[in-house]
Amino acid sequence: MRRAREPCRPWSDGLPPELLDIILRYVTCLADHVYFAAVCRAWRSAAEVHKATPCQVPCLLLPSPVAPSFLSLHSGATRCLYLPESVRAARLCGSYEGGWVALALDQWRGYAALNLCSGAMVPLPDRLRIPSDHGWIDNTCEHHMVIRTVTFSGMPSTEGCLAAAHVSSASNIAFWQTGMDRYWIACRRDVDVIEDIIYYKEGFYVLSNTEDVMVYAPNVVNGNSPLMMSRTSYLVQKRADYKPVSRLPKGVSMSRYLVESRGKLLMILRHFRNKQRREFRIFEMNLAGGGGGSEASWVELHALPGRVLLLGRGCSRAFEVSQFDTLPVGNIYYLNDTSFNLSLASSNGSWNPRTNMSVYDFHKPRNKTRRYPRKFTSECSAPIWLIP
Repeated sequence: MRRAREPCRPWSDGLPPELLDIILRYVTCLADHVYFAAVCRAWRSAAEVHKATPCQVPCLLLPSPVAPSFLSLHSGATRCLYLPESVRAARLCGSYEGGWVALALDQWRGYAALNLCSGAMVPLPDRLRIPSDHGWIDNTCEHHMVIRTVTFSGMPSTEGCLAAAHVSSASNIAFWQTGMDRYWIACRRDVDVIEDIIYYKEGFYVLSNTEDVMVYAPNVVNGNSPLMMSRTSYLVQKRADYKPVSRLPKGVSMSRYLVESRGKLLMILRHFRNKQRREFRIFEMNLAGGGGGSEASWVELHALPGRVLLLGRGCSRAFEVSQFDTLPVGNIYYLNDTSFNLSLASSNGSWNPRTNMSVYDFHKPRNKTRRYPRKFTSECSAPIWLIP
């Protein structure tokens, strides 16, 4: 009688642990790490042992009420993302390291910070109060507000975390601290048009459309005192080729972003025309007298050695390419977030059915700008960078 053939051993079971460990060192996408662990028991065990995963490549979160997903910059693949049904139609308005996103559950209210990895949620107020010139707060006067973007100083669940929000209300900027569950603290409208906000060196740096910079930092009195913010401003020398919005050529638009890179503050200038190519310029903030004074200037950089930029309102980041083998040096990944439609934020309608997300090669500007992902349309919110 012919003996039955023994089942073949899966090829994946035969790889030695040392080889699996080497493979895992190059798995820089969190989703790929999960798929790796799902291959078989041997690979799952290797993934559990290899806890020290490398720095994760940021993802582009693609919101959808039906099928939310994300784009991996590591592989270029779009993958499904599980989100609770209650947050699928939310408007995204900020992000922070560790999988945190800021969102509006009902487009213009129901604000919260949500960790997409752990499911932890921190409610955020939907009203603001404006202190008087003497520092006291009128507890009877609260203003409704619509949050455009939120910038965090740390993980929203940690004690002492601060947040700055670009808002539409009686003021255009408001601040929050862990434990404030009723309202945000607003400041007087010191900046007419806010371009971007970043947390840098223990303060929130606010960039205006005139390229001036104001810094807001908390006043530390005692642990029981309400949050109060102090303001300082830099006397920024105008660039030789600076032009205000009123003097830009017809059809030309401009937007500005703040990014921290290698301990320096960068301003990214984006020029664009309708149906024409985009151009980017990068400037570094140079403080007079070695950083001790309040005078500053923007010095243009003509190269971006060893780095890649991800641009988004309130969530721009710079990364060293040495951390990720798949990201080309000098690439600028940017979102089409140059405008904010208040009427859409106040309704539950379609957000922006043709949201542009593109890649620009800063070292080879003549190369054609590439769009990604090609088939994505935003139904409830603009996309945002997700940093695992």
